[in-house]
Amino acid sequence: MYHLAVCFAVALLCTGCRAGSVNRHLKLLPELDNSIESNGFPTKHSAARSFLSLSKRPRASQAHVAGSVLALTCEALGAPAPRVRWLKNAKPVYEHDSESTEQIDSNPSSLARVSSTLLVTRTEDTDEYTCIASSGKKVARASTLVYSTGTAPDMTERSKLLPFAPHILVSYKAFVDTIGNNVILPCRAKGHPRPHMTWRDNNGTVVKKDNRMKVLKSGELVISSLRWSDMGEWTCHATNTFGTQTASTFLYPALAG
Repeated sequence: MYHLAVCFAVALLCTGCRAGSVNRHLKLLPELDNSIESNGFPTKHSAARSFLSLSKRPRASQAHVAGSVLALTCEALGAPAPRVRWLKNAKPVYEHDSESTEQIDSNPSSLARVSSTLLVTRTEDTDEYTCIASSGKKVARASTLVYSTGTAPDMTERSKLLPFAPHILVSYKAFVDTIGNNVILPCRAKGHPRPHMTWRDNNGTVVKKDNRMKVLKSGELVISSLRWSDMGEWTCHATNTFGTQTASTFLYPALAG
């Protein structure tokens, strides 16, 4: 896939602030962290192999209080960068798919930890929800049984339009790809009114459209020709009249090899 050893070697030789940040974010990529040898670098074999695991699963069962919103979260770690979709009683949740990374193509050289959240607004007795992560030919899944604790009020079309603060549904916790590649960092949010999406770069500066970067209306940040100087924490902001939610992605540009 690519050789990460040089990337981490240089990172650990950077300023104390950045080195500390790299070490902290290594914990988001346990598959790499577990393969680090005594010299402090990932092995070439472990950096190149493809893998997929669920790093966070929804609880096996949970209650849904009638009239409230229940958030189900699933996190997947994999190479190439995983995609996550949801099923309700074995049927696709199309509303979530329209807001998910399912529309984003992952570079074969990428590695990521992705977080995906499904908002449950209504439960009929008991429903089974399943998150399905896929990376290349690998698939991992986890299910949860959601049971209602009362009678839910009738949800008219008008009531579905009631205002609510933004909730970020899909984002990367950490992302690795090869220098020179074009990358997409997802940040899909739901809210009413529709959230306004902005990003801040690894220096805390608001990202504005230029010849290398642009923020799509759906929230994704597109970065053309990834550079070593792009390494760091990038933060997505979803804002409407009723609030703001943020999600951060630590971006590692890796040397090809």
